Amino acid sequence: MRKQFLLYTLLIMLPALSVAQNYYNFTGLNDKGLIGTARFVGMGGSMGALGGDISVMGVNPAGIALYRSSDCAFTVSTDIKNSISVYNKTQTSCDYSNCQLDNFGFVFANEFDMSDIEFLNIGVSYRSNNHFGRNFDMYGAAGGFSQQYIIDGLYRNNPFDTDNVTYSMYENLNYNWLTLLASDGGLVDETGNLITNASGSLVYPPTHLGYYSEERGRVDVFDVNLSTNIKDRLYLGATLSISSLDYSRYSCYYEDDEIGEIYSIINNLKMSGTGLDLKLGAIIRPFKYLPLKLGVAFHTPTWYRLLDSSNAAIVGVDRYEYDTRDEERYYDNLNVKYGYKTPWRVNASVAYTFGSYLAVNAEYEFTDSRTAAYTDRTAIARSQNPDIDKAMRQQHTVRIGAELNFNKFAIRAGYCFSTAMFNSNTYKNIDNMSITDTSTEFLNLYDKNNVTFGCGYRFKKMYIDLAYMLQMQSGEFYPFYDTECINPIADVTFVDQTVALTIGMRF
Repeated sequence: MRKQFLLYTLLIMLPALSVAQNYYNFTGLNDKGLIGTARFVGMGGSMGALGGDISVMGVNPAGIALYRSSDCAFTVSTDIKNSISVYNKTQTSCDYSNCQLDNFGFVFANEFDMSDIEFLNIGVSYRSNNHFGRNFDMYGAAGGFSQQYIIDGLYRNNPFDTDNVTYSMYENLNYNWLTLLASDGGLVDETGNLITNASGSLVYPPTHLGYYSEERGRVDVFDVNLSTNIKDRLYLGATLSISSLDYSRYSCYYEDDEIGEIYSIINNLKMSGTGLDLKLGAIIRPFKYLPLKLGVAFHTPTWYRLLDSSNAAIVGVDRYEYDTRDEERYYDNLNVKYGYKTPWRVNASVAYTFGSYLAVNAEYEFTDSRTAAYTDRTAIARSQNPDIDKAMRQQHTVRIGAELNFNKFAIRAGYCFSTAMFNSNTYKNIDNMSITDTSTEFLNLYDKNNVTFGCGYRFKKMYIDLAYMLQMQSGEFYPFYDTECINPIADVTFVDQTVALTIGMRF
């Protein structure tokens, strides 16, 4: 109880900058999901030059200029997400499902009879840019691996008397939280050695290790678009976007022996904030009598102001939980505000229509994830921005979509491929993280594939569209990483299925 009280007292006095941050936390901000109207999803998100859909506000703003009548629509979807991990020949799977509003917006088409401008259109929409809901589970034989070796290394670099953990040790932030929590959790021998005994072996060697996490939240975007149609040959557009982040992650790492659980470390992270960015786009019909359209768009970085709150707890060998999650004690103190910018993007697309029967669109998008960075002139930015540059890579995305029309009925298909965001040799080095960071895990994802199908029906004014998307992505999960040893790796596969429904009206 004395140690628990001291830990609570620490939380009251802890400086804001002690909140841990690392570039893996920004994966969902740097990336974007294939989310939008059911027509947009059904065509694999490939409508950059084709235009004429509310969702293109977030891809190529000039696509709104192709509207000749006003439009209002909303989209709801259901996600079914499955994660599969294989660690030391033990397979574990986990499911999560959710329903949400993905898109709501309208376009006002204003016909002009002056100069060369034929239409000056205004669009407003709310949309989701990314969904974070997912459960993940991993378990298997330890095989000689243990997080305790990581803790032991931190402790050896800065040892202390485990029998005399005082308030000042926390207050001055001289000792890593992992080592302090390990002491609170009783990972010591009879003579007070933390983690390893005098012979160098673990005091509590594990037979199995596991990890479980729950991620929730999303990035929502409010778009305002202005676009113009010049002589029905040149289309220009701009979209101003305001983004809102709401993300939370609960995770638990644990180690077992023949008797039961040795210890578990629980981590909670909450990220929230708002961002601003601008998208500029153009579409041109280079040949007057040929239905070929070429599009290009540029997306500035999204400039975020973010707030992070994190906390940790350990359930030790005595099965008592040393908990740092008392909101009344820590909430207004254990948090940090900072700036962050996402990478910029460039999109190029081409579309061709065969009469009123078939429309095809292909596009390429380039993102330099290495340009993501903290924007504050702080020690965090100076220390971690070089690591971001080394960890991230240039990303390439290819989308192909087609729509076949039979009078009022349409069928669609699409494919989207995106390369990985991180270099394959990227890892989370706990030695370079904040001393309050007690989460050692990280996930390196590989290339992402999306296959989509859809259909739609047009009434006199109303329309209904339906889409199905299958997303597949694999990667490697590390519960911890030791730069001097072979490390435990779990092979992971994520299989996500989405069904989207759009109801709209043209007028």
